[in-house]
Amino acid sequence: MRLQITVDDALGHELQAKAHELGLSVSSYVRYMLKQSTSKLNLMDLAMEDLKEGRVEKISLGDFKKQLGEAE
Repeated sequence: MRLQITVDDALGHELQAKAHELGLSVSSYVRYMLKQSTSKLNLMDLAMEDLKEGRVEKISLGDFKKQLGEAE
């Protein structure tokens, strides 16, 4: 599929600057951003996000195994 879009000068300059920072062409950067905005996060992505944001419970391996036994 081919898409063609038009953006104003300010957005165009912003896209060029961001793409340049990442070493990408503008079209590659826009494809990347579209993919990011339309992708659903999978379980691993959600877990990594929780880890980065400090939303995790620290637990020992022994306690984790006990919890698994209780769940069965």
